[in-house]
Parts: sequence; structure tokens; C-alpha cells
Amino acid sequence: MNAPGVRAKKTGTRLARGRALQVMVYPRAEAKRRLVQASRDAGLALSSFMVLSGLKEAAALQGRKIEDLIAADELQQYRRSRVYRKSRAKGE
Repeated sequence: MNAPGVRAKKTGTRLARGRALQVMVYPRAEAKRRLVQASRDAGLALSSFMVLSGLKEAAALQGRKIEDLIAADELQQYRRSRVYRKSRAKGE
């Protein structure tokens, strides 16, 4: 069974916001629920949580630290806390 879509590339379509590249992933429903809950527990946006997790895995595979893979300012952007406006609006 093949995964949906095309194989990942090292470069991609630039998003209008600037530096970010579009990355498409297709987690199944249960995996998505777990990822969303874990990202909320960590206080991070889902995309930042997934990027940080991927970077940790890439660094471990290469026997390096995350800081060796990308610039410190870029890494800090992924570690920035996320405010859940929707939850706050409901009074939770």
C-alpha cells in the first residue's frame, strides 16, 4: 500500500508569509488526535510540535544536537508558546 500524495522533496512551494515551505502530511484520525493533544499539552502549535519532533528524530539519527542542524533563531521560532484563543474565548 502506498502513502497518499507524492514523495517528500527537499524544497517546496514557498508560502506567502515568507520563509516557510509548504509541507503536507496525512495522519490518520487517531494519530491526528494524539498529535493535537500532545501539542496542546506542550503549549505549541501543531506545526511547531511536529517540526520540533522531526528535528529531534533527525538529530538523533545523525548523532547530533538540534542546535547543530538549524540556526538558533529559527529553532526559537518553533519553541515559541502558542495561545489558544478559541479555548480562552469559551472561558475554558
